[in-house]
Amino acid sequence: MIKLNYKILMRLLIILAIFGSFVNPALAQESPFGDSQDANTPNLNQIQFLQPSDQQKQVIFDTAQAIIPPANIINTNEIVLNVLTQSIRAEEIYAGKKIKAFDNKFVFQIDKKILNSPAILNLKEIILSPGSKMIAPNGFQLASRIYEFVYAGAETDLKKAIWFSVKYDSADYFRKNLYYFDDATNKWVGIKGIISNTVSKIIANVSVPKAKVAILEDIDIMTEGYASWYRYKGCDCAASPDYPKGTKLKVTNLKNNKSVIVKVNDWGPDRSVHPDRVIDLDVVAFKQIATKSQGLCQVKVELLTVVESAVK
Repeated sequence: MIKLNYKILMRLLIILAIFGSFVNPALAQESPFGDSQDANTPNLNQIQFLQPSDQQKQVIFDTAQAIIPPANIINTNEIVLNVLTQSIRAEEIYAGKKIKAFDNKFVFQIDKKILNSPAILNLKEIILSPGSKMIAPNGFQLASRIYEFVYAGAETDLKKAIWFSVKYDSADYFRKNLYYFDDATNKWVGIKGIISNTVSKIIANVSVPKAKVAILEDIDIMTEGYASWYRYKGCDCAASPDYPKGTKLKVTNLKNNKSVIVKVNDWGPDRSVHPDRVIDLDVVAFKQIATKSQGLCQVKVELLTVVESAVK
C-alpha cells in the first residue's frame, strides 16, 4: 500500500485550491467537453465567451500608424476616425443641450423644453473605405466628413427636437446640400437644410434618433431643366444653386426661344426637393419668357459673366 507524505498531500491541496479559484463560470459550463472527446480537446460550441464592453471597443484609430485597426473601427464601408460618447442629464436636455464635436465640424443640439429624460449620445467621424457602398453617386462628391449620431433616450417621439450642423470643406456653399445615407436602399437621400455661409455650415432639424449624414456637392452644373418663379426684388434677378451672387446668366425658354438676362442674388431651388429645377426666376424676369400662370417652363441656362468669388 502506497503511503502519501502528509506535507506533500497538503501542498497538493493548496495548489488545487489556488488554481481552482481562477475558474471563470462565465467562460466554461459544467461540461465543456463532449462525451467522445479527449479532456484536452474543448468543444468551443459549449463555451460562452465574454464580449468586450462598448467602452473597450472605443479604440482611437491613428491614420499615421501602419497598423490594422480593430473590426469595429474599419469595415468594408467606413473608417472611423474619431468617437465621442456623452451622457446627458435630463435637466441638461430640458434646458437645451449643444455638443460641439470634432473641431466644431459637427454640432448636435437638442431643442429646449421638448425632451425631459436622460440620454446617451454617440457620435462618430467617418471616412469611406475603398469600394464602399456609401460612395457619392455619379455627378456628386463628398464635401465634408461623414458624421453618425445615435441618440439613445427614453423618449421616442422627438418632435423635431434634434438640430445638427455639418461644416463643409470649401469656401463657398454653391451646389452643396445635406444628405443622409439610407441603409435600406444604399442611397444618399437629401435633407432640407439651412445654409449659414458665414460659418461654412448647413443646419437641419430632424426627428430621427440616429443617422449618418454628410454634405454632398453637385459637380455637374445643371444647364437645362425647369424654371420656376417667385416674388422677391421685382427685377431681372434669380436664385441659383450653381452660381454665386452677382453672376449674370442668360435664361432661354426652350419652347418659344424667348430669353432674359438675370443677375443671381439668392440661393435655390433646393434640388434635394426639386431635382429637375435649374433656376428660380423673379416673377418680373419670368414674365419676359413665359406667362406667370404656367408656373414652370423648360429653360436653358448659360453663363455670361462670373464674379471673382465664383472662381476656385
